[in-house]
Amino acid sequence: GTHVYYKYNFHVVELHPDVNAVLEAVIWDNSRPIDPWQQGLEWASPEMHQTDILPVSNALDDLVQTLRLNNSYTLFLMNPKLPYADFSYGYRFGFSKQELNKLHDNADLIGILNERPAVRPYLKMSHGSKQDVHTLYSSVLEMKGELDQEHEIQREIDRDRAKLDKLVTEKSEEKVKHDGPDALHQSAGDKPQPRGRPQYRDMRGLSQAWAAIYKQSLHDLSYWKRHPMEEEEGEDEEGAQDRYQRELKHLLGGKGKGGKELSRDILFEVLATRLLQSSSREDKEYIRAAAQDSHAQQDCLVDLWVGQGRWSMIDFSAGPFEWGPVVGGKGVRSFQSIPDIEALRAAATDFSMGGQWSDPEYVNKVGQDLREHGLERLEKEKDLLLVFLANRCEGDAESRGGDAAATCAEMRHKLSAVVAFIQGHTKQKGLDKSDDATLRQLAFVSGGPHEGANMSLVQRSMFAKVGSLIETTQRQLITPSASALASPYKSQIFFHVYVISNHDTYEPLSPEHFDYAKFKSKLDQLRLPRQQFHFVLHKYSMAEDQALAVAYANALRSSVVATLRVDGKFVATKRMYLDSQVLSRHLQLLHEHLLESDHDIEDPSIVDRRDIPIFIFSMDFPLPVFIDKHYQARALDDMVLAVQSDELEWESHIACNGAPITWNLRNPLRPVLAATAQHLAGLLPMHVSWDDAHNKISQDWLWSVGCTPLTHTSTHQANFSSIHSDTVYRNYVVQSLTESIQAVNEGVAAMAQSQLNRDNFHASNAVPVEKLVQMHVAVKLSWRKCLIAVHRLDYQDAIPHVHQALRNANHFRDLAVHSQHLLRLSGCLAPSHSRPFDWWMLVVVAAALLSVTSYYVLT
Repeated sequence: GTHVYYKYNFHVVELHPDVNAVLEAVIWDNSRPIDPWQQGLEWASPEMHQTDILPVSNALDDLVQTLRLNNSYTLFLMNPKLPYADFSYGYRFGFSKQELNKLHDNADLIGILNERPAVRPYLKMSHGSKQDVHTLYSSVLEMKGELDQEHEIQREIDRDRAKLDKLVTEKSEEKVKHDGPDALHQSAGDKPQPRGRPQYRDMRGLSQAWAAIYKQSLHDLSYWKRHPMEEEEGEDEEGAQDRYQRELKHLLGGKGKGGKELSRDILFEVLATRLLQSSSREDKEYIRAAAQDSHAQQDCLVDLWVGQGRWSMIDFSAGPFEWGPVVGGKGVRSFQSIPDIEALRAAATDFSMGGQWSDPEYVNKVGQDLREHGLERLEKEKDLLLVFLANRCEGDAESRGGDAAATCAEMRHKLSAVVAFIQGHTKQKGLDKSDDATLRQLAFVSGGPHEGANMSLVQRSMFAKVGSLIETTQRQLITPSASALASPYKSQIFFHVYVISNHDTYEPLSPEHFDYAKFKSKLDQLRLPRQQFHFVLHKYSMAEDQALAVAYANALRSSVVATLRVDGKFVATKRMYLDSQVLSRHLQLLHEHLLESDHDIEDPSIVDRRDIPIFIFSMDFPLPVFIDKHYQARALDDMVLAVQSDELEWESHIACNGAPITWNLRNPLRPVLAATAQHLAGLLPMHVSWDDAHNKISQDWLWSVGCTPLTHTSTHQANFSSIHSDTVYRNYVVQSLTESIQAVNEGVAAMAQSQLNRDNFHASNAVPVEKLVQMHVAVKLSWRKCLIAVHRLDYQDAIPHVHQALRNANHFRDLAVHSQHLLRLSGCLAPSHSRPFDWWMLVVVAAALLSVTSYYVLT
């Protein structure tokens, strides 16, 4: 078992309705039909729409930063209002398959769009705009007279932080006490129990200020002018906004300048032009690949997203969607994974328990029954109160004071009220209508028929599903399971990339295949500021290296795999693959030989280093080659293996919304990044988790979304978000904490096994007791400092503290083991039981006893 557990602090943040209005405007303005050239497409069409995720992501990222929620993980639960009842949409990055085909079929389109005037870019708030939000909010509070209260709250927070820092400093000087068990030395079974409720935070005022500034920023970008053809000379912002609202509902039939009908694909052209005019290198690379590569694939439509910052979102109005393995099974994302708010709302109206209380006949029937049997129910209420008082309030319950005494006093007061009512109405033949309210008030324990009148079982079911979603997000996204591979933190990481090819058909390291420069830049997103990543590239040809050719031939296998396709047909597919276990033995020898021969790489002055070999086999074979039947890349204990095959569209075993996801096997960048991250720090794909109940690996595809190499729903960008980098750093901390706890426990066990007796008492002065105490206190201090830094999500500060704790823990263990050996050895060298027996002392004692005995006998 582990000694490291996570503790979560949940905060429910309420935002102003103006935030919803801004986000709804951003979502609808960036939604477009999947196929704008479809015949008969109208505005109120129920066809699925696609929403560009980048402007929505920018808005949520700006909101998180402005509200200063960067030092926490934020989950947005969104339920935007639909433009019309049958509107359906989902989020994706880039173009749909129909739009990609349009780019491929029209070679002159990119040149035409390049000549277009500048369109409004994606809005990203500047630092000054975010400060303006707080300035506006402070001005509003000052006008309301609430600014002093806000400042007092901030001063109180600063005082609490100062007390915490002072406490940590004092802990370094305090002496070790042994008054009870140490909470830091819990056993594996002493897992902290959940407690408390989510805390409520009211951010309506600050979020309203953000909405006002953000809307103004949209105006400054001519937000209401979606395309240059829409511009009207002399039109002010207010008029442009009014016209925008009109044309949004007539998106495909609106009139532009001079009454000219707008193009049916206007939003597609705007997106393509924006990508061409973007300052981002990745945006330009995407539009270039989309236009030139006829094998480019669309991303899946999703209703969840993981942002680049520490936030994620769930949109209950979008979808529904499904993705995961074609064969299905446990953990696949289905249409029922996200609750349908509209369906639940309709069901709540039809099946609410409170609906029957709107019927006057039902109310009169319940009231009559209550009056006829009211005294009988109060007698049962009296018995329940007496039982409670007898069991809970006898003896010294009230003498203890606190909540127990207050509860007992309240129950006695209620009992007196019930007894008084019964005695006052016993002689009456019945109760009248004026007693109904009193009867309801006196039903303290048993309750009454009015309870649950406004309860909705469907609403409770929705809350249960939302709670399950939050728990899944916490378990799978915020603090996911880590790989069983060791993930030690090292300040110097050397990535040795071996590219081994058996062909001259294509260039393995070209940008459209495996972009080596992008591989280095993406891995650099997982680097801490104190770390240094070094990349060493090696190229080999099997035709020139016989050892590699033999190793490859020995590891090559073939098999027939039964594959289920999306249409429901089973097919037998012949598959070539490399046995990773057989291949890794040969490659490890190659890697070790290279390190020994290259003195520039094997620098003895670098002590805190780690070498990660990455072997990429570039193949030109009639059939694609995989690793262990199914993988393009795998992380092993001592290396990363990957393959590159000459197959541009390979139908994988994963489907999305009824269509198979195809892989470009010539470009293994994403799987190689995922496998390298797993080997580096235990970062698993987002659909892989650990099932505690069944004690085995499981899959949950709900959060397999986002432009990250850890998912399969996106095929283009491969960025690690802040959530993923935090997971990497947290794995570093957890492993070092686990090792330090294990070292301290080994030291404590060694001291517990050491016994001080008369044989080794003379060596007790040689035991470094003071040093042991100092090391133990130092370890606990470093633990506390590390946990405080982790609480702030400041892993740059936490890593040095946890490494200092590990060094001190190892020193403590070594001292304890050395002391144990010293005491044991000293007892063996000079044991008292091995000294020669003193016979003269025995004679003297016997003579003395004989003399004393003779004296008493003679006298």
